[in-house]
Amino acid sequence: MKKTMKLGYFFVAAITAIFSACQSDPILEESLFIDEAQVAEIIKDGKLYDLDSLVSTFMTEVGNYHSDTTNYRTAANNEAVNPGIWLFSIDTLPTNGPGIYIRGRVATDDYGGNFYKALVIQQIVDNNGTIGQQALRISVDAGSASGMFPRGQELLIRCNGFAIGRYANQIQLCVPSHNNNVWAQNAERKVGWAPGRIPFARFKAAVTRIGKPDASKLLYEARSVSSITSSVDPKAARSQDGKLVYINNIYYTGQCQNDSRQTAYCSWGNPSDDKTANVFAPTTKNVGHPQSRFITDGSGDTISISMSEYAKEAHFYLPGANNPFAYMVAPFDSVQTEVVPTTPYLSFTVGTTTYYVTVSAEKQLLGWEPDDVVFTNEALSQGYVFDGTKWSEKVGVLHCTDYVGGVYGILSYYMDNANYAPAVTNWSISICDLSDLRLINTQTGSPWIPEEYNGYGL
Repeated sequence: MKKTMKLGYFFVAAITAIFSACQSDPILEESLFIDEAQVAEIIKDGKLYDLDSLVSTFMTEVGNYHSDTTNYRTAANNEAVNPGIWLFSIDTLPTNGPGIYIRGRVATDDYGGNFYKALVIQQIVDNNGTIGQQALRISVDAGSASGMFPRGQELLIRCNGFAIGRYANQIQLCVPSHNNNVWAQNAERKVGWAPGRIPFARFKAAVTRIGKPDASKLLYEARSVSSITSSVDPKAARSQDGKLVYINNIYYTGQCQNDSRQTAYCSWGNPSDDKTANVFAPTTKNVGHPQSRFITDGSGDTISISMSEYAKEAHFYLPGANNPFAYMVAPFDSVQTEVVPTTPYLSFTVGTTTYYVTVSAEKQLLGWEPDDVVFTNEALSQGYVFDGTKWSEKVGVLHCTDYVGGVYGILSYYMDNANYAPAVTNWSISICDLSDLRLINTQTGSPWIPEEYNGYGL
């Protein structure tokens, strides 16, 4: 009996030793994050460029990937409309030879879904005592890059074998990619070579993390809307694209662009069906471009805040936007343009048209009140809202101006078609999520609380 027990002890001890031997060593912090001395050691085989120097050294206007057999998208260049400008370009970087290095701190995250398979890095530079920023976009084929490279993480990147190019005029670290989707919208001008996403395995192999993530070290530059939009020159815009900016005293105008690319008040439809709904990013009907909603800082100039329709907060109402069905609504079938003297009614005039609305006797005595809504068509897509003084077309966005504050985001100049002249609407601010909006209600002083579209009354 004792002998059997003794053998049992040896067996357990042997198994324990085997499993102990199979355990991996703990991951040491110093193996994940390097210090400045290690940076100096890594870059000894080459040169560390600041972000602007990388661009000026290796990027040309036409790029080295354009030829009779490797054409860019046809929308890349139009000498008659935009002479000397290529909106799409690729310059490949040497694979061998001296190391080509850059460093920068990650300025974006993809948790909100508004930066899909893309990073922006920022580098702080001292130019004769003046502290400034440089920025560069990086196209990476990773759906959750922030899990490995969170906002605030500084990166050292070996760029050999990659490319520096422009996608819709936006400079980025990339690899060449050929689009042959003949079923895409406007496919005839999209088929061709353009900057593409770096495979994630290749990118990870080229990156070393410097220190621990620290988003507090990111620099936001205070700007006004007019200082951004005063120039629409595509070449000049390249040096500003990707920079971190902060604009104060902003509020949403409640406007967007309609199908005719004209500014119009947002509607109050279902964002799954209505491209101009009063949310941050309703459907694009499978086109897929970022949606734009305009802000101003009171200067009279406007710039858009862009968001992807696939972002987590895409269907949240704009600040101060509301659902008109939450207030007194006069349905279409009670509205007439001729007086109805045999029933209780109220009237209002917009332009040269007077509308007569059938109401209850009680409502006739009360008269019109602020936020009363009258629909004037059967589809409930047109109508007016009473603001307490006059009737307005701002149905569903009447109270946007009630929320004022600041926005933190990435400056963007996006121009994807050289057949059109540059426009102010090429400028936008991209936010990671709604926490980048710091707004308060001017009436109550309370912070803006985002509210998701709920479909009430539709």
